[in-house]
Amino acid sequence: MPGGVAYVDILANFAAKTFSAFFMKSLLYAGLALSLAACSSSGSDQAAAGDYITRNDFESMMGWLPDATALTKEHAHSGSYATVVNPDKEFSLTYNAMLGDMSPHKLRGVTVEAWVFLSDDKGSAKLGLQVVDPDQDNKEVFGDGINLSEQVKEYNTWTKVSKEFMLPDNVTYTQRLKVFLWRSDAASPVYLDDLTIKGLE
Repeated sequence: MPGGVAYVDILANFAAKTFSAFFMKSLLYAGLALSLAACSSSGSDQAAAGDYITRNDFESMMGWLPDATALTKEHAHSGSYATVVNPDKEFSLTYNAMLGDMSPHKLRGVTVEAWVFLSDDKGSAKLGLQVVDPDQDNKEVFGDGINLSEQVKEYNTWTKVSKEFMLPDNVTYTQRLKVFLWRSDAASPVYLDDLTIKGLE
């Protein structure tokens, strides 16, 4: 039937155009997705390789071992919370991450910066840094820290402390970096907030 043939031709033509439009749209979306993925990958690589490994104001706990008793609202440099050590609390919240997850390149070291609050000269706590090996029962590979009493000269106010730590050449991808506030022999509470760890390559 001529009419039937014409109708079939129209349907075939419509289907071909619809498929073509769908195919082109799919290609467009795929191209956009690849572009966004490339931008996202590039940005994350730069962040991992180049600069801040973590910034924490203790409003967010990502990367930190949770311990609700180490959080306080008594003093905070920014936001509502800080972490604290005192005669009843030996350690603050601990940042704990695998070195290989911090940067696509081997780190020569890290710079640690934080804001601390000491109420008096009895707050002689330490901001500690360790590299431990989980394959050797968390044996310490490297350890150092900031003696707060050496950098803090004013009390009842927030003071910024910082130190550059150069890591030994023998650190490996699977070893873990830990950063924490240790009470040491402090007889008064010591507060820490707005801590940043920056990679050195």
